[in-house]
Amino acid sequence: MHLPLPNELLHWIIEYIAYNVELTMVPDFESMGPKFQFNRPSPELLALSVANWQLRRVCLPFLFARIKISHDDGAKELEKHFALFAKFVKTLVLGASGDLTRVGQQITSQKLLPQIKQLFDVELGDSFNRTDLLTNILAHPTVTSILVDELPHVSMCNHDLSKVIYDCPGSRSPFSPTEYYDRGMRSKWISFDDAFRYNQLQILHSLGLEVFEIFLGNGPVPFPWLSRFLSTHPKLNEIWLIKMNRNSFFDDAPPFLSSLVKIVQQQDLRYPSEIVNVGLRRSFGQCSQEWDVMELTLLPSHTIHEDLSLFACSFPTLEILTLDLNYNLGTYDIGNLSSDLARFPSLRVVYFNDLLGQLPFQSEIEKMMRSQQFDTPHTPHEIRVRAERELLTFTSCLAKQVRTLDSVYIEDIGYGYDDHGNHIQLWCFKGWLRVLNSDRVVGGSLA
Repeated sequence: MHLPLPNELLHWIIEYIAYNVELTMVPDFESMGPKFQFNRPSPELLALSVANWQLRRVCLPFLFARIKISHDDGAKELEKHFALFAKFVKTLVLGASGDLTRVGQQITSQKLLPQIKQLFDVELGDSFNRTDLLTNILAHPTVTSILVDELPHVSMCNHDLSKVIYDCPGSRSPFSPTEYYDRGMRSKWISFDDAFRYNQLQILHSLGLEVFEIFLGNGPVPFPWLSRFLSTHPKLNEIWLIKMNRNSFFDDAPPFLSSLVKIVQQQDLRYPSEIVNVGLRRSFGQCSQEWDVMELTLLPSHTIHEDLSLFACSFPTLEILTLDLNYNLGTYDIGNLSSDLARFPSLRVVYFNDLLGQLPFQSEIEKMMRSQQFDTPHTPHEIRVRAERELLTFTSCLAKQVRTLDSVYIEDIGYGYDDHGNHIQLWCFKGWLRVLNSDRVVGGSLA
């Protein structure tokens, strides 16, 4: 069926679907720090492309706009068919050098790269050491940005590095990046796990920084330098305080952190839910030194009800909340979570880890396990389907009460026993659930 819409309008709609639905950050629940990801085309794009020929023609360029080469075999296979879609490629992602070795890098550099006429962005894996590959990418006429996780272990002193964006410069770098900055390299995000190394901070003057991440650890961090540092980076709009606790601060915190520090110190007196990570965003339209709390990562405890009430009053600008529920909530009724979260006036996204472990469904799982062993068997697939249904039901109820909510991220793993008594994994859910319509029904894939 031909859609009664002009192709130009369809192109705009599909471009929004392709690139506007993925968030740029998901939590890493093992380290409890944010894990940065670059925007990827939506998985819904593939299904949309087979709806009819009109949509297929519009979707095709977006399906091949981002190509990832993870290993040598992938490079060899891609070489066979690359001429068919090379003209659509806009972003090229290359895997780590341990997987994409000299052979794969050579194929990419000599065979694939010359065929891409409209390449804009390149994402490099760690420790790329092939000078010819980097040189060819730098020389590509349409490339505007080259994202690197680590600085190349080759001499780049004779190259203009103004296209290079170093994603994580800081104390985790094995050597000083000064000479790279002298050649024009930029940084949008820097991460320091040792805020005492002021000498390295000095080289980061006026580099277009957008995100600054500080790993606080267990010891107090002196902050007199922070206000001066922020004043020299007008494009900086996010600050992340990672692995924070009451002992992370001296009494010299800058004014925009004072209320946060006070709350953390007060909370600690009651053994409450622990604030682990805090994301701050610059308050545009106000004084340039004003910052708002936009994201929190919490390890909830038995005081979660009181804590969420306090945070809702203290952080009205909070948009993203991460709850790692793999901790003791005492007698807290998870059914009250919807009303507790509804107190946050700006909340858009909630990340849950181990949500099913707190739902009444957990006792149902135990019953199903017992019946599986001693009575009526339930297959792992049946249990997984039931678990997914419980998640959808709970998050839909959550969306109906929290009217500002538009997305929920689920990470949940469940274990049980097969009919032979072997310990097995019953489900592993990782994915986005989104509010689909005005009825606040939630849907999505939890593959």
